[in-house]
Amino acid sequence: MATRSTAKTTKAVRKPTIAVKKSPQRVQPTNRPASARTTTKSVAANDYEGARQLLSRYCYALDRGQLGELSLLFHREAKFAVSFEGGQKHTGRDTIHAWYNKFYQGRPGEFRYPRHKLYEPVLTVTGKTATASTYFDSDFLDPDGKVRIIAGRYDDILVKEREQWFFKDRTITVCYHYSPGKGEEGMKE
Repeated sequence: MATRSTAKTTKAVRKPTIAVKKSPQRVQPTNRPASARTTTKSVAANDYEGARQLLSRYCYALDRGQLGELSLLFHREAKFAVSFEGGQKHTGRDTIHAWYNKFYQGRPGEFRYPRHKLYEPVLTVTGKTATASTYFDSDFLDPDGKVRIIAGRYDDILVKEREQWFFKDRTITVCYHYSPGKGEEGMKE
């Protein structure tokens, strides 16, 4: 004989809720709407990173010997100077490209495995212009197999055109150079 169970259904009873008073949130006064503040910070962050990437792309192109790519990082009316030329300025993208080409052609095989290491720049971005001062070390193997290290600073004025950053004025100051000794290519087993 089958038994039938009957389930009792219980009606849910709602308990009364007690309102909790929260302390009011303090809002900082501002002269601009919140959306403008966010946009300004966002654009500034993108511009800051874009300017930083220009500094890095310069070193990467130079280390790979990509002088055509390197010259495109300079504004068409850029100025360029290096400390070992007594402050002489080279003006214009084509002139700067010719300077780098002459510099490296006059030193074939002198710069093997070049590597630039940039330190965090002191970088100020204001609208479509920026200033940067960046210390660097650059090392390479010379023809005798010695490691050569050059330490210096890049001082730059950058401009933004058509959503791209360019060097408008670059001064390279070589502070000193040294050799810690012979370098050995590859890994030892």
